[in-house]
Amino acid sequence: MLSAVTHALARPLIRTWLTASPHSWERHVVATDSPHLHAPGTDPDRVLLVGDGVATGRGVRTHELGLPGHLARSLTALTGRATDVDIVVDGRMTVRQGPAAVAEIDLARFDAIVLSFGANEALSLIDVATWADDLSALLTDIASRAPTATTTYVLGIPSFTVNPHFPPRLGRLVDRNSARLNDVMRRVVASHPSMVFVPEAEGHAFEAESAPVYARWAAPIALHISDGLDPARPAAEDTVQADEKARLRSLDRLERLRGTDDDPELDQLTDRARQLFGTTLAAVTLIGRDTQEMRSVSGTDALALPRSESFCDTTIRRTGHLVIEDASLDSRYADYSVVAGEPGIRFYAGYPLEAPDGQRVGALCVMDTEARRFSTEDATALRALALAIQRHLFRHEPDAG
Repeated sequence: MLSAVTHALARPLIRTWLTASPHSWERHVVATDSPHLHAPGTDPDRVLLVGDGVATGRGVRTHELGLPGHLARSLTALTGRATDVDIVVDGRMTVRQGPAAVAEIDLARFDAIVLSFGANEALSLIDVATWADDLSALLTDIASRAPTATTTYVLGIPSFTVNPHFPPRLGRLVDRNSARLNDVMRRVVASHPSMVFVPEAEGHAFEAESAPVYARWAAPIALHISDGLDPARPAAEDTVQADEKARLRSLDRLERLRGTDDDPELDQLTDRARQLFGTTLAAVTLIGRDTQEMRSVSGTDALALPRSESFCDTTIRRTGHLVIEDASLDSRYADYSVVAGEPGIRFYAGYPLEAPDGQRVGALCVMDTEARRFSTEDATALRALALAIQRHLFRHEPDAG
């Protein structure tokens, strides 16, 4: 009873400090740029970051300098592979709102999921039973929709007493409640075989949110993720298994936004790809229901091909690049009209282009009439160009990246 009264008296004091104090993190600048972060390389590992607090990029103006960007780069440094981090974050998000926040996201696209929840509940002095119910609902939803090979990492609720600007008596009260919430979190997470609880680092001193601080916070999270990434794990879901109707809806939305006008900037990017790799041609393709359209092409006239004879149709069924060093020697492609006839394509390299919702709608590809090799450095450069084209194509969508 005494605890309930204490909490009832403390809640308005906490809210007043959060809204009025010049030291409140709610007054800090928050990153509002693209929710899609990329670290360079090939064969990207895909991470979904969902939640409140440190995930939102408080104190920095771009997610590249916040936790998502540093997490992508830290993970790439550990694995040697590229990393893509998609984020669904809101400073006021609660765990109860979590299922709705990820309801439209295909969790099968991701190799790892990171959840950052509980700061808002700790500050509101939520009761343990309500927290347990809400957390269980979110984790059960995630577990039912994510592949068994995808590990979910649940971050512990941080301490508030380390912040010298937060009223000490309120901080101690909040931290006592946080400890109870973290105990519940450990138990609930332990009940799911594919989930890992990641506690806050012990003994850390207070530091205001900044790029170097986010880099330090990201490092242990990346280490947990890298330890859990099995190189032999099943690949993220491909387009064959995904909802083709959803993919076509994303393509249709792109077509409506772009119209039929010429796009000099896209053409420049396509030409840059051809020149960079020294190939006969380069193209940005869009894969429709039955056909492939070259939306931009350099080195030849645009060709319309049946989807059944499209290299890029194979590319969009993958999460990484596709390389065919000599199509004439590969029975899967040797009978394609562009291989057996004109222009006599031998070499192909392509990287999928994704809509903001993760649907792969087309590809950047380079092709040559001579067989050739394709190095890891080449694959890294192709991905970087594909991401630039992807950003350009979807620049008018609010969550493009």
